Amino acid sequence: MTIREALGGPWAAHWLVLVAFLPPTTLLVILRESATPYPEWWWPLVSAGAQHLVTGAVILLGARIARARHDIVPLPTVLAIWTLGAVLRGVVAGVLAEQVAGVDGQILIRSAIWVLVSLVWVPPVVYAIAQFERRRLILGAIDITEFELDRARPRADASSAEVQRQLRIAIAESLAPALHDLQGSLDASRTRFDRGAVAELSLRVSKLHDEAADLLESAREAPSHPPRAVASLRRALDVPPRRPWVAALLVGSGTIALIVFDAWIIFGSLAALEVAISTAAAAIVIGAVPAAVGVVNPEVLQKSGQRITGLAALLGVFVATVLMLNSGIDPITWHGLVLLPLLALGLTIATATATAALLLADANLDAERRLTALQGELHALYERNAALMQRERERLSDLMHGPVQGRIAACIMALNFHAASDATPEQGRDLADSVLEHLRAVSRDLAKITGAASVTAP
Repeated sequence: MTIREALGGPWAAHWLVLVAFLPPTTLLVILRESATPYPEWWWPLVSAGAQHLVTGAVILLGARIARARHDIVPLPTVLAIWTLGAVLRGVVAGVLAEQVAGVDGQILIRSAIWVLVSLVWVPPVVYAIAQFERRRLILGAIDITEFELDRARPRADASSAEVQRQLRIAIAESLAPALHDLQGSLDASRTRFDRGAVAELSLRVSKLHDEAADLLESAREAPSHPPRAVASLRRALDVPPRRPWVAALLVGSGTIALIVFDAWIIFGSLAALEVAISTAAAAIVIGAVPAAVGVVNPEVLQKSGQRITGLAALLGVFVATVLMLNSGIDPITWHGLVLLPLLALGLTIATATATAALLLADANLDAERRLTALQGELHALYERNAALMQRERERLSDLMHGPVQGRIAACIMALNFHAASDATPEQGRDLADSVLEHLRAVSRDLAKITGAASVTAP
């Protein structure tokens, strides 16, 4: 999956992405509007909801229009749609601040900050989600291919005699019950073998003939239950950390872009500096933990990648919390308390996003190569098995042509002739006896051909 396919695909403006952005953007709006003198405490929530609704409507509508012309939306178009949504966020927030709180809306500043946050956060989040969904599909395809390989390999290793035996058993298991039922019905209706009964019996025998032909055209296999077509969430995310310092850089830059400008505007330069230092320290921890584990014990990193990534994120949030509340860079402690929830959420989301964007992209390339190799092996096995099966079907068809299919065809001709003529009851009974004898002979011949002891006349 290329960057264009990921960012211009269905996740570029999916409603689930908008829902995912709702909690952090709401916290960001609450933080930002804490400096706006709204008459009621709930006005920041109203502002957050209005911004999200307007932005979501514009993004979904813009994406729908773009997809009417492009299967994969061009990157400039995607960025333009999200930039427009960010500008409208600033406009809605500024208008509400002016009309409700009676202060300068600072629309340009608000819009500029939202544009920066969107350009920093939207591409990696969309890319990570697209790679995650791609990985679930690839892993599901690998599971199904391996399942089919497990079924195809024994057939490829089977000898011609074994394939012939399987075909004969399938024929016997399918035709014998129908033959027995047909003979029983015919034996019970010998005394009232009128034209209607003859026509009905002719249809049933014709159906039996068709079933025999169909069985020779295709091999019946035992029912199977393939695995899920889409891998589980946990399995898709179970990827050992790679390039931890690059992930740490993305985590730090994304979180700083999310918070530091509002911290500066609302609480001043010292609060912004405290946020930047705390975020940088947390990012160093988030990168150092998997890097250290990879040096000390690479096997643990391979087996427990999810746990180590989660532990690194928790330690990073802990370090950021300690610094925000105890560093003394900003002497007003409650500033740190206000900023801390958004900082913790930003670090967590940034860690998950950076990890997914980096790791899943690499893992998907490896998985796609593996899937291609497995599918090539499966295709070769299918061709080999199909050739062997066709050869053995033709051999079995030659064996069944006269004793089984020929006798059944003779029964059909006799029944059709009798149904079209005015025959006496005595002639009907004679015909029934003749057909019954032919069907019993078919059962005996079928038993000889298939070697199935259960195929006997009733």
